[in-house]
Amino acid sequence: MSMPSKIKIIENTTGETMYEFSFEESEAAQIKATELDEMGLDISLKIPTVTQTLCDTLGIENEDLLDYAESVVAEIDDHNH
Repeated sequence: MSMPSKIKIIENTTGETMYEFSFEESEAAQIKATELDEMGLDISLKIPTVTQTLCDTLGIENEDLLDYAESVVAEIDDHNH
């Protein structure tokens, strides 16, 4: 079973995930990140890429994920040259 991709708010000092949001909650994630930033916390808002979301949906993991990511980069490079 695949895991859905989540938008995460990460505390940069510890790397701890403070909050997770679904894509449907992206506006709430932006609001919460702004609130935390205004409080002076060192945070990052991590939004999964289209590639990561596709891999999560298809259940691609570990070595297969690395292979897929490399194939995407190769395909993009091929189109740029």
